[in-house]
Amino acid sequence: MKYLNLIFVLLTALAVTGAEENDSHIMPADAALMNMAESADSSTDTEHSGHDVQDMMPGMVMNKSADSSAETVHAGHEMHGETAGTGNAHASTGPVDLGAAVITGALGLALIIGMIAFFQSLRGKDLLEYTWFKKLLKNNLYPKILQIPTLFFFGFITYYFFWGSLSYSQNPGSILAWTLWWPLVPLTFILLGRIWCVICPIPLVGEFFQKFIRPTRRPGRFLIKYGIWITDGIFIAITLFDRLYGMVDKPWLSGMIFLLITGGAIILSIRYERRSFCKHICFLGGVSGNYSMLAGVSIESKNPERCATCRVRACYFGSGNTPGCPYAQFMPAKIGMRNCNLCASCIKNCPYDNVAFRTRSIASELWSHAKVSFSESFFAKLMVGIVIIQNLGMLAVWSNLQNWVMQFGIGEKMAVILLYFAAIVLPLALMTITSYLSSSLQTEKGTMLANFAAFGYAFIPIDVAGHLAHNLFHLLAEGKSIIGAFLGLFTGRVDYSGAVVSSSVVTGLQFGLIIAGGFGTLYVAYRIARAKEQSTIAALRIVLPHALLLVLVFAVNLFLFITPMAHRGG
Repeated sequence: MKYLNLIFVLLTALAVTGAEENDSHIMPADAALMNMAESADSSTDTEHSGHDVQDMMPGMVMNKSADSSAETVHAGHEMHGETAGTGNAHASTGPVDLGAAVITGALGLALIIGMIAFFQSLRGKDLLEYTWFKKLLKNNLYPKILQIPTLFFFGFITYYFFWGSLSYSQNPGSILAWTLWWPLVPLTFILLGRIWCVICPIPLVGEFFQKFIRPTRRPGRFLIKYGIWITDGIFIAITLFDRLYGMVDKPWLSGMIFLLITGGAIILSIRYERRSFCKHICFLGGVSGNYSMLAGVSIESKNPERCATCRVRACYFGSGNTPGCPYAQFMPAKIGMRNCNLCASCIKNCPYDNVAFRTRSIASELWSHAKVSFSESFFAKLMVGIVIIQNLGMLAVWSNLQNWVMQFGIGEKMAVILLYFAAIVLPLALMTITSYLSSSLQTEKGTMLANFAAFGYAFIPIDVAGHLAHNLFHLLAEGKSIIGAFLGLFTGRVDYSGAVVSSSVVTGLQFGLIIAGGFGTLYVAYRIARAKEQSTIAALRIVLPHALLLVLVFAVNLFLFITPMAHRGG
């Protein structure tokens, strides 16, 4: 632990130094832009107001007069740098110091290794042996103590989506949703699995309706079998919609998507029992389900034989005022964390106290899961392309690619669609080829589809790394706006913005994440192969095609994070 503390102190010191360095680069430019804004004539204000009215949602009254001067300054910021996609300005948080980036990346990588070693050292430990922790999970206030504040928090966010500023940089709801919540939520999946799902406000609304309607219908075969494919489609549709229309940059559009998702949850909650929407349809549930297989904790049966002879099945049916598992799981069939949101209902309900909350090795579920699912594996491989296109869309090169496609007489929107699906299809096609080669190298010949399904789980670490590295930029390079957004919940405007660390720190941490994700994918692929082969040489042989593809994915991610990204807001 002392080494982890030392690493943390060094990272903090470097971040502070980087922030001071960053301020020295940014503040003069900010001052100049403010002077430009103050000296702007009335025609500039009139033009900007016209743009706001044009973007205003029909029939909705927005109070914009108080924001006019701040948004003029924001317009000045947007003029600084090259634009791409939906009009985001490409601007870095200062020049990158290679030495500082390398040191930060090394320290970040050491911190990740330390975290992995920490969970490894505690592997198999039942945390319910700690009396205070057991009392917490068995208390009726859990998880309400987490759900209620989150419900109010997202209530504020939703309010400002519709009745706040139309400008992302001046809307507290948009900043708290996309600069704070969205970057941090994947981290919770890695550490604690799907714990976000237990406090998510969307299913809480559905459960409110269930208290009155009390549905008993179970999801049908179609939803159980094809639900994850629907999830894939919804996730593709939402990310493509954002690329086409700038959902994240338009607060009211973010609010509309949020309401549509909430409406879907209500409809399925009225029709089906439990959290059927979360388990089978929710796009974030699909992402969290895959990412949670990395989690360093697991809720499982202490003694499977005791569960096998149990006739009460309170973990499934519930008892007293505590409902059964919201994902319709029961011990000991419940294995892993993909369909567990840590609601602790099984811990509360079990009459034999036969449920454990154990620590385990990070990512161990990826190679030890009992059942391989082609749909889960496909979703993991699909995320490789989606993460790449999300990063690519925030770079200046995105405009160049659009222009190249449009020179063939293709419209702007269609060019975006073609590039988007090309970024998804190309990795999937390469993965299909590597799966064919790998299956042909197996000692006991297997099918290409079986190999594709088995090794798809290996790409989850690089998915998570790319996702975190992408959002780390927004969290750190726009971090000061989070403070302004919290204050803005009460004032309605954001008066504080900027980076919390320098570009060197951000780039270094991104590289550290990508390196960790790359090695994680290689290791998981080797463990999957080792379970198939009797010797190390044979295992390395079937891993080789996948490893070569990983090198390509790794190189693409490095290129993307070397290139300056765009700040949100436009």
